[in-house]
Amino acid sequence: MLLRLLIALGLSVFSALAADEVLTDKSSSSKVLALYQKILAAAQKEPPAPGSVICIGSSHMQLWKSVKEDLAPLTVHNFGIGGSRMNQAADLFIDNLAIPFKPRAVILYEGSNDINAGTKPEEVLANFRKLYGKLHAALPQTRLYVLGVVPSPGKRFEKIADLRKTNELIAKECATQPWMKFIDVTEPLIGADGKPKEELFIPGNIHMLPAGYAVWKSVIAPVVVPAEKPFEHVK
Repeated sequence: MLLRLLIALGLSVFSALAADEVLTDKSSSSKVLALYQKILAAAQKEPPAPGSVICIGSSHMQLWKSVKEDLAPLTVHNFGIGGSRMNQAADLFIDNLAIPFKPRAVILYEGSNDINAGTKPEEVLANFRKLYGKLHAALPQTRLYVLGVVPSPGKRFEKIADLRKTNELIAKECATQPWMKFIDVTEPLIGADGKPKEELFIPGNIHMLPAGYAVWKSVIAPVVVPAEKPFEHVK
């Protein structure tokens, strides 16, 4: 009974925070691009100050509504775009939602939609290489934090082997450069039974409740905040 009450409370909070349409890999590319154009226009109208931390990625990033509080006192801007994939992050987001604003750090979340659509882990890695190559060529001092893929319940979890392979490839790639860091947010979302923790996800949905983002905070903040706090000078 208590668990049901907590989930109900979490859903009410989540619904209030996520009033905007949330796109997934089932959404048309035109919808994803329309959302991208909307977010890009808003960012260009009120650009982040140079030296901020910028978040890019798909719907799990888009729905991280508490990111500014979770990573306080860092100056953070979240440009997550639901339905996106690693190739879009490499071809569009890094060029237009990150590099022009000269962030000191970028936090990236992609991979869920790629894997669910049948993209091979090696292809995800290839697009990731393109992404970080562009970032480092333009902003060689900028750090990149890469989040592991969320193990959503349901049909998506049937591809857990590809999910873990993607994580493994990207983690190894990050380990080759001192300015990149892979953060495993995958395994903390999986219970002792080897399945996604139900209490962290919206029932019947691939997305996380606030409790899931609390797990993200517990894993991400101890890595990112101490590393970036000494550089926090954005007004």
